Amino acid sequence: MRVDAAGTLVYEGEEIVSATQLRKLAEAIDTPAATETATLVPWFGPTVAGEKQFVEALDLDLSRALLAGLSYEWVRPFVADESVAVRVLIAKVFDKGTNRFGVVVTEFSDKSGQLIHRQNATFIESIGA
Repeated sequence: MRVDAAGTLVYEGEEIVSATQLRKLAEAIDTPAATETATLVPWFGPTVAGEKQFVEALDLDLSRALLAGLSYEWVRPFVADESVAVRVLIAKVFDKGTNRFGVVVTEFSDKSGQLIHRQNATFIESIGA
């Protein structure tokens, strides 16, 4: 993982929260609250534009890495068929002991620029003994 990756914009664009996507997610969750739950997290933030973008931006060695943490901030649920602005940013990269940590922040906003949802995903990679 590259220490100098902090501040790198991985992806910025628009996505549609399709009703079909939400329905399929609800079917996969398969609980009494699945329909509502699906509207909370229709994407894993770092991979919204594909896994390759954030892996390459971090220079993440997937054979030595794992997901170390995931946190969410919800302002409101997503709405079926709404268009959302998405921004994926490598917020920080730091070393602790023999591990390197990278924090990827994904923000989803509505057409007026109001935050809908924020995810912070922390990845850890072993950097030696």
